[in-house]
Amino acid sequence: MVGDIQHMVIETTQKIEEGWQGKPKGLLQILWERGWIDANNLGNYTMSGRQNASGVLMKNTSLKLLMANCIDFEEEESLLQHYGRELGVTVDRTPKCHCELAGEGIEYAWGFSKNYYRTLSLSDKKGKQTS
Repeated sequence: MVGDIQHMVIETTQKIEEGWQGKPKGLLQILWERGWIDANNLGNYTMSGRQNASGVLMKNTSLKLLMANCIDFEEEESLLQHYGRELGVTVDRTPKCHCELAGEGIEYAWGFSKNYYRTLSLSDKKGKQTS
């Protein structure tokens, strides 16, 4: 139904089938419904794509890159943003798992810490401490 919220699950191994109303969908299913997937070559698709014999990424096999072409999906309003708009407020959110983009508050501090930790050499990182 138009306007209903569809929740997404990121999995590439699910079987493509119809009848997903009210159920979570994966990238493969969504792209298949939009006509981006060749059902005869399902094994060619992965989250980041396959490489050809020369080691060059074949962009048409990457579920993430194919989904990036679906502008309407990227710009879809979240439920939180929808209710905020109804209340007359703006809900400005950063992408999930990208706290370094927040710019202030605890999210920014967490992102800064994660980026700093990534710069440390493996020998400088502390492992699991046993007592």
